Amino acid sequence: MIGYMDHKKGVVAGKKWNSAGVKKNQSLRKALHILEGMTTIHTPARLQDIAQSLGMPQSTVLRFLNTYSDFGYVQQDPATACYYLTLKLTELGLRTKDHFPFPHSLLKYIKQIARTFQESSSLCVEQDMQMVYIAIEEGPDRTLQTLQRIGKIAPMHATGVGKLHLMNYSEKQLAALEQKYGLPQYTSHTIHTRDALKTEIERVKQNGYAVDDQECEVGVRCIAVPVRDYTGKVAAGISMSAPVTRLDMPKIAEIAGFFKDISRKASLELGWDPR
Repeated sequence: MIGYMDHKKGVVAGKKWNSAGVKKNQSLRKALHILEGMTTIHTPARLQDIAQSLGMPQSTVLRFLNTYSDFGYVQQDPATACYYLTLKLTELGLRTKDHFPFPHSLLKYIKQIARTFQESSSLCVEQDMQMVYIAIEEGPDRTLQTLQRIGKIAPMHATGVGKLHLMNYSEKQLAALEQKYGLPQYTSHTIHTRDALKTEIERVKQNGYAVDDQECEVGVRCIAVPVRDYTGKVAAGISMSAPVTRLDMPKIAEIAGFFKDISRKASLELGWDPR
């Protein structure tokens, strides 16, 4: 009977429900599973090899491959009978990238940070080897208003968000950064040599977050986490700034897990694959 629901199994007309009572289309789930699985097969593959790698029946996989072929997403080499993905997926990805509501989709995370800790939170991106604040959620303490504003330019080597983006940099790019802007010492805490900066970048990679310990502004400390895109590179940085009296190093260590969870969720939205 159409529309009958088995409350124990959570199934209606061949569709599963989650705990919130929202239907999920199982055919679409299979289609996406096959498509994503084929992106991990780096050479054209036979039907039986694709099915085996996905743990699915060959008949099921073949049905979807034929449909993908009709829409131009898959082709089969007539000489080897091997299947491979076309570049139509790339075209879709580029179109999505052009219209993706970035940074709007990430605003909820800086709002969550500001609400949770009652401190100022920011979203920053790199532009021309400098950091640009593109979104800010102010905390109740307006004393940091002069330090953070949309459009403000900040140095990479002296900010938490900048250090995150420097994880993308090669040795040659670090040299180019130093040649273009230098590594000026803004406070007595500022890292101002390339060797010290390289050591700091390695520390950021190991920790999964960056700290600006009064390196850009005296009396202000910051914790920042990366937002990675589908390539795995850092596309943006999310940070929280506060007076040193409210954000000491033990507290940063205590809240680091919360920020790394924010980093993971935000990165997943940009297509990052943690596998």
